[in-house]
Amino acid sequence: MKRIISELMLAFLAIGMLLYVFSIQPVRAWTGTVYIKADGSIDPSDAPIITYDNITYTLTGNITSYDDGIIVEKDHIVIDGAGFKLSGTGYGRGIDLSNRINVTVKNVAVKNFQTGIYLDNSNNTNIIRNDIEKNRCGICFLYSQNNSIQTNNIAANNEVGIYLGSSRFNNIFKNNVTNNLHGIFLEFSCNNTIFGNNIINNQYGVWLRGSNDSRFYHNNFIDNSQQIFDWSWDHPFYPPSINIWDDGYPSGGNYWSNNCRTDLYSGFHQNETGSDGICDSFYKIDENNQDNYPLMGTFYDFEVVGFYNETYHVQVISNSTVSELNLVVWLSSPNEYLQPGQEFLLFYVEGEADTSGFCRVTIPRALLNDSYIVLVDWTEVPTRQLDASNSTNAYLYFTYNHTKHEVIIIPEFPSTITLPCLMLTNLIATLLLKKRPKNKTQTF
Repeated sequence: MKRIISELMLAFLAIGMLLYVFSIQPVRAWTGTVYIKADGSIDPSDAPIITYDNITYTLTGNITSYDDGIIVEKDHIVIDGAGFKLSGTGYGRGIDLSNRINVTVKNVAVKNFQTGIYLDNSNNTNIIRNDIEKNRCGICFLYSQNNSIQTNNIAANNEVGIYLGSSRFNNIFKNNVTNNLHGIFLEFSCNNTIFGNNIINNQYGVWLRGSNDSRFYHNNFIDNSQQIFDWSWDHPFYPPSINIWDDGYPSGGNYWSNNCRTDLYSGFHQNETGSDGICDSFYKIDENNQDNYPLMGTFYDFEVVGFYNETYHVQVISNSTVSELNLVVWLSSPNEYLQPGQEFLLFYVEGEADTSGFCRVTIPRALLNDSYIVLVDWTEVPTRQLDASNSTNAYLYFTYNHTKHEVIIIPEFPSTITLPCLMLTNLIATLLLKKRPKNKTQTF
C-alpha cells in the first residue's frame, strides 16, 4: 500500500512539474515610445526606465517600438542601456537626441529602426559602447558638433554605419564598423577626427562628398569592396574632398588591406636603414589625398592601468593577432631578467605557422622609462629602439617566427618602485625564515 501511495505521489509531482513548465511564458518586451521630458520625468510612467536623480536613466528591460523608441527632451543626462535591447520594426528613430546638449548614451543595443541614434543640431554628446545593428542608418549626425562616437559595434546597417551631414569637430574612434553598405559617410562635413576604428567588410569603407580637413589615422581598413570613395570621382564638375590621412611620423597612418607593402627603411623620409612598421612608400587614394605613412600591420590600442591607478595607452602595429596586453608586477623569485616588484608588459601574439611576424610597440615613458629587453617565450630577441623615440614615447621593433607566443617587455633597469618592493620582499622572507619550523622546507 505504501508503495502505491509513493508511486501516486511521484506521478502527481511529475504532472505538477510539467504543468509548471508549460505555464512559463517568455518575458515580453515593453512596447511603445518613451519620452524623457525636459522636467526629468519619464512618460509613460510604466516604461522600463528608472532614474533616482533625474541625471542617470537606466533601462530595466527591453523595449520594442513601432515608431520612435526613446525621445530625449532633457540636456545633461546619461542614458544607460544596462545591456538591454531597444528594437524597432524598420521605422522611426531608436534614440532621438535632436537639439540636445551633453547627453551620453551607453550600453544599449539598438536594432531595426530607420535610424538607430539620431542627432540634429546636437552638441557635446557621447555615444559609447553600444551595439547598433540592422538599422537603415546606424548613427546619424546632422548640423552637430563636438560630439564623440567611441567603442561601439556598428554592423549590418542597410545604408550607412555612421553618417555625418554638415557636422564638424566630432571625434569617431575605436569603433567596429562592419558589414554596412557605407561604413562612414561624410557629407559637407569638415574638421572631424576619425581614428583607431576597425572598418571591415563594408561595400564602401569611407564615402565622401564635399568634406574637407578631417583627419583619418590608425584605422584598420580591411576587405572593404572599396576602401575610400569620393562623390567627385563620378561627378568631375564637383570639387574633390581633401583630407589628412596620417598622423605624421613616427605615429603613422592607417592599415590598408589592399596595399602592397615593403618595409626595409625607416625615418621621416623612409630612407634610413631598418624596418619601423611603416611602409616604405605612400598609399595613394587620389590626386589630392594620400596616406604618407601607411602601416605594415593592423593597429591596436590597449589601455593600461599604471601602478598608481593612472591610465596609459600602449599601441601596437603588427601582422600578428595581438591580445591581452597588460602591465604586470613580478612577485616570484628573482631570475635573470626580473626582480620581485618589477613591472613589465605582457601580451600574446599569434599568426600562421611558418611565417614571419613583427611588432612595433609604442610605450609611454611615463609608464616604463628605460632601455628595454624583449622576451618571446622567455627567449631574448633582438630589439631595435627607433631613432624617433623621444622623452614621451619609446618605439620598439622586433620580429619572430609565427605560432602563438607570449611576449614580455622589461625595462633593462628596474623602476623606482622596484627597490622598496624588493626590500619589503626580503624583509618578509627573513621574518618567515626566522619563524619557520626546522623540519619544514619552504620556497620563496
